[in-house]
Amino acid sequence: MDDDETGSAGAGAATGAGTGLGPHLSRSAVIGQVVPRTAVIAGGGALAIWQPAFTLGAYNVVFYDQLLTLWAVSTAVMLTALLLRERGPRRGWMYWACLALPSVWLVIAAVVPRHGGWPDKTLFFAGGILSIIGTPLLVWVLLHLLLFGESELSARERRAVIGVVVVVGALAYGLGQLNHVFLTCGDFDISGNSVPSGCRPGHASPLG
Repeated sequence: MDDDETGSAGAGAATGAGTGLGPHLSRSAVIGQVVPRTAVIAGGGALAIWQPAFTLGAYNVVFYDQLLTLWAVSTAVMLTALLLRERGPRRGWMYWACLALPSVWLVIAAVVPRHGGWPDKTLFFAGGILSIIGTPLLVWVLLHLLLFGESELSARERRAVIGVVVVVGALAYGLGQLNHVFLTCGDFDISGNSVPSGCRPGHASPLG
């Protein structure tokens, strides 16, 4: 009985393919493969960018622990990729540059003298750019290495992912600027963060 039903289902699928359902099923299968991949990459990029963007909006600075977390992850992946070349990035210098960016910033921060003026401002802007732009790029590289291997996104998929991450980053920065609208000074205090200037006085809200 089960074999007959299986055979009938197979015959129906074959008939459907012959009557034009085949392309529809194929298109659905392609969508099912593409949407999760782009969604995972976009979600990972958004997850990585929101905190430095919010911090920059609320405090006008990027916290050192966010930069060092980025450095630790990128260095671990870069060393692993060097040791296991078959799993490493094979598309050229861009992958390696993304992974090396945090280490380059750390070396520059250690070498450049801190006497105020343009060196400090340059390091500040470099750290901000590294966190806001380099973090999503690094997430992109990590997801390719760890989840998708050599599979590549199409130009349209790349534009969609970049657009989503940029929008989330801009919204997070705006939320940081407008933190007084939905957060209080108590929310920052109870979470262990410094209280930003311009925050709304009050006890921790349910969001805290």
